[in-house]
Amino acid sequence: MASITIDIDLPEGVEITGYERRGKGHGFEVTWPWPERCRCQRCGHEDQARLEQSGKPRVLRHLDVWGQPSFWVYEGVFHRCARCHHRQDLIPPFKRKDASYTYGFEEHVVRLLIGSTEEDVARRLGISAETVGRIVKNQLRDAKPIDPARVILDVGMDEISLKKRHKLYVTLLTDLTDPERPRLLAVKPGRDEAAGRACLACLTPEQRAQVHSYRVDMGVPFNNACQEGLPNARGVTDRFHVAKLWNETLDGLRKKITRAHKAKLSRAGRKEFRSLMWEMRRDPSSLTEEERQKLEKLFAQIPQLRTLYNLRMRFKAIFDTASHRRQAALALTELFMAGTDAFPELDKFVCTYEQWQEEILNYFEAGQSSGVVEGINNKARVVTKRAYGIKSADTLWTRLLLDLDRAGEIVVGTIASLRDLARQFRAVFSMACT
Repeated sequence: MASITIDIDLPEGVEITGYERRGKGHGFEVTWPWPERCRCQRCGHEDQARLEQSGKPRVLRHLDVWGQPSFWVYEGVFHRCARCHHRQDLIPPFKRKDASYTYGFEEHVVRLLIGSTEEDVARRLGISAETVGRIVKNQLRDAKPIDPARVILDVGMDEISLKKRHKLYVTLLTDLTDPERPRLLAVKPGRDEAAGRACLACLTPEQRAQVHSYRVDMGVPFNNACQEGLPNARGVTDRFHVAKLWNETLDGLRKKITRAHKAKLSRAGRKEFRSLMWEMRRDPSSLTEEERQKLEKLFAQIPQLRTLYNLRMRFKAIFDTASHRRQAALALTELFMAGTDAFPELDKFVCTYEQWQEEILNYFEAGQSSGVVEGINNKARVVTKRAYGIKSADTLWTRLLLDLDRAGEIVVGTIASLRDLARQFRAVFSMACT
């Protein structure tokens, strides 16, 4: 058996005084500086420490060493109050009260839980799932309340469904001040105006007054909640929500137009016609010359499809090229006038645009997108599926705090940094290996 010396990170003042290996486990005898004065938990009297040693070792679970569990062993110490003679246990600085594991082990459990479930982590470490849940609760107890001194400039609000068929909704409030590292602020049950106000109530009045913008979809409840709770913020409707509604409207018109045309064709003609529709859905810059010819063939059969195609391309070009809101407003007005002249059915979309015109045009001032919010929604759906269903907003909040906030703090190594570290080791051992 080889002997290897390893470095161990210890809390300040903690020392290792002995080591013993038993079977597939490692035991470290530790000690820490005892306090000179103690305060009684019963009567509150503070006096010179009157310490008594129990004479019995205490064992705490710590981090694994070479894939095997390790334990810290220390002798229990009590303080007896000189006034009421109450005997209280001294809590070491490396564990919390009523816990049989160290703070380091708690952080290790939280790291393993990122992207996993409580049952999987418990099975891997040889502990109960209830212990994992208790550790997570203790670790995230201080993370859920929002720091009153935290500066929040941009927020996003959206809802997701926790059950199939769009049932059991929850509302998510996200801090978008740093788009590279979004942070979850609150998760509340429901998707109505009350749920939005409940999310904003987690912020202090000073924080709500500092918010510059909020990003929501074209829905009345969240907009009303944000207008009421964020007095100095402006609403921004994401371009992709608007484009989705516009494309769905045009697609409905396309189906209505082609339905009558396909009814006149034979079975082979309908199959050929369906093959021509793929080019209409693609970006024109990615089409080859042969595909452009197929598209022209389609437009020759149904000229109205060319108008729909041009409307869709013009709409996309406005959001891609408009540099300010006035230019975008003029271009969209011209587009809608041309569209309603050709297809009166577009009046419904134009009414929706007029209702949310201010929020839609706010997008062109800074190009703010709700892509980060939608990404968090997808993450929440993955978490729900991985846990085989989540019905509690508080449980979903806990899981997202782990997979979003804690993952950003813990997972700091990139592929490039790991490759650079490997090159450094190769340079050190190159002479030894040759």
